[in-house]
Amino acid sequence: MFVLLLASCGKWLDVTSKSEVDIDDMYDAAEGYYNSVTGVYINMGDANLYGGYVALTALEPLTGQYTVSANNEKRRKWAAYDYANDDSKKVIDDLWLTMYNNIFNANLVIDKLRHEERTLFEEGVREIMLAEMLAMRAYMYFDLVRMFNEPYAVNAESNNVPWKTSWDATIGERHTSERLLAQLMDELAEAKSLLETRDPIVVARKSADPYVSYDRTKRMNYYAVCALRARIALYTGDYATAYDEAKTVVGSEKFRFITAPEIAETDSYGEELRSNRVFTPELVFALDNDRITASARAYYEGLSEDIVTSPNCYEAGDLRLNAWLAYNSMNKINLIKYKRSSLAADSYKYPKACTPMLKLSEMYLIAEEAVMNAPQLDPAPLSYINALKRHRGIAELDASTSADVLRTALTREYICDFKGEGQLFFYYKRLNMDRVDNGNYNGNTIAIAPQAYTFPRPDNENDFGN
Repeated sequence: MFVLLLASCGKWLDVTSKSEVDIDDMYDAAEGYYNSVTGVYINMGDANLYGGYVALTALEPLTGQYTVSANNEKRRKWAAYDYANDDSKKVIDDLWLTMYNNIFNANLVIDKLRHEERTLFEEGVREIMLAEMLAMRAYMYFDLVRMFNEPYAVNAESNNVPWKTSWDATIGERHTSERLLAQLMDELAEAKSLLETRDPIVVARKSADPYVSYDRTKRMNYYAVCALRARIALYTGDYATAYDEAKTVVGSEKFRFITAPEIAETDSYGEELRSNRVFTPELVFALDNDRITASARAYYEGLSEDIVTSPNCYEAGDLRLNAWLAYNSMNKINLIKYKRSSLAADSYKYPKACTPMLKLSEMYLIAEEAVMNAPQLDPAPLSYINALKRHRGIAELDASTSADVLRTALTREYICDFKGEGQLFFYYKRLNMDRVDNGNYNGNTIAIAPQAYTFPRPDNENDFGN
């Protein structure tokens, strides 16, 4: 065994030496940086991450809003929070390994950008890319915390997620949620500072640089960094920061709520001419991503897989209802948020396929929840949730609304607004809710055991001593 180990190590060292040469070559020109940064975004759209599991196929069944096919045993067990069987373990392993692989890639780019002293880029571009990679790494780490650590409100000392910022072969140190999230907020503050005076979404600038000219809502832009800071701050109970960051996004006027005529346009025969089911004007940050379309088509748009249990959470006139839900030929409800024709000739009818990552509506909900918990932050309670309701075409709350009724209204908005995005499970976990709506929105609930909110670490992590 010792001889075999030495032989394996020798091969590994050979590969590492060659890889180091390749890395030096890769970053010899600006294009190497552009390709590496873009690669991190592309890998985020993997079916094991935000092109499938995190946004849709793994987290959505855990919300209680879907009826999973009885013929799909592995999904039925997963939806019942059975994480111990081999199929569920594979989901968790794939998710963990793919996320850390992409964090490793981000670490490499960050290291190279921090030490790059040549004049390879137009002024400010290096800083923009560095900020984006810091923020993207923070986005991934935060979701690892939300999946693999216990709810922050229950145990801020939970430490199942290793923190690793290098790209060498060392194992990362397992930090507590409190410590790790504080580090993420610090890195996001750095990213925010780097972007504030350079990001074209904030500062009008003419640029010949191909990277900066890319659609900034498809990159981790300045306001996306603010939005992520708002999300993390709310998770840790820092309501003042959550409110300030959310308000920055809302007040920027760079994003707006979609209107009903923009969602769908049909001809006199009912044939779809144009459709915008992902509500692109509201997206603070979205991943260009074809995989989410394939995942949705496989699991949510057919006749036999995950079916939306009921449309009852949506009030009459809610523009999200017909945009996101549709009865199929078996009179069952499909989630059609990502639906689009598979014909190349029809591509003009839709915005580019993408996964919503940070949205304007969430900033309104974060601001409202922050004010609910810290009334001194804003003298106009209910203004944020009512603005959201008004733009969705549904009744607003009146001034006499109690705290309990407001919490119910916030929960309902998370159920309604985050269909197919994975965020409802995280909302339930943040509040450590032991009972949640069963999908019918008629007062009936299902129980969620505390352990269901925390994915077990992959066996390999424990077997190899981390």
